[in-house]
Amino acid sequence: DTQRIALVPILNRFNSFKATTKKGLVAMMEYASLEAATGNFSESNVLGVGGFGCVYKANFDGGFVAAVKRLGCEGQEYEKEFENELDLLQRIQHSNIVSLVGFCIHQENRFIVYELMVNGSLETQLHGPSHGSALSWHIRMKIALDTARGLEYLHEHCNPPIIHRDLKSSNILLDSDFNAKDFRFWPCSDKWKSQQRESEAF
Repeated sequence: DTQRIALVPILNRFNSFKATTKKGLVAMMEYASLEAATGNFSESNVLGVGGFGCVYKANFDGGFVAAVKRLGCEGQEYEKEFENELDLLQRIQHSNIVSLVGFCIHQENRFIVYELMVNGSLETQLHGPSHGSALSWHIRMKIALDTARGLEYLHEHCNPPIIHRDLKSSNILLDSDFNAKDFRFWPCSDKWKSQQRESEAF
C-alpha cells in the first residue's frame, strides 16, 4: 500500500515505541508530539465533536497533518471504544478505508490518530458552501466507485466480514485528490453502536 509506505518515515520520527494489540503492532505516539501539533489542543484546531470525544487537526513538524481524536473521559465504555477501534483499524488496510496513523495513552486520556481527509465529507461537498461545484461528473463517478471498492473489501475480504451499517454521505470522506474513503463501520459480531456523528472531522 503506497500510502502506508509513505507514512513509515513519519511514524519512525514520532513513535516512542511499538505497542502490541490483538492483531499486531500499532504505532504509539508521544503525548508531547500530539500536544505540540494541536497547539495544546486549541479550540482553533477543533475539527468536530463526536459521541466519544473531540477531534483536532494536528500539524506535525515536516508538514505532516493528521486528525487526532481525544477520548477525554475515563470509564469502561470509553476504554472499550478505544480498544475496539484500534483493533479494528489496525487490521484493515485498503486505499479506500480511512487509515490509522497511531495512538497515545496519557493519564486518563486516550488518543487515536488518523490520516486527515482535507476535503471533508461528501455531505459537506454536496450541501456545504460550494454546493457541489468542485465535483465534476467524472469525480462523482470516481467517488461512487471508490466507495464501492471500500465496501467490497469490508464485506468480502475481511475475516470476520465487516458491515458498514451507516453508509451515508457524511461517512464518505475525501482526500486532497477527491479519493473517497469509507469511515464508521463495525464487525458483524460487534454490538457496539455508532454514537453521534464524528466522521466530519477526519
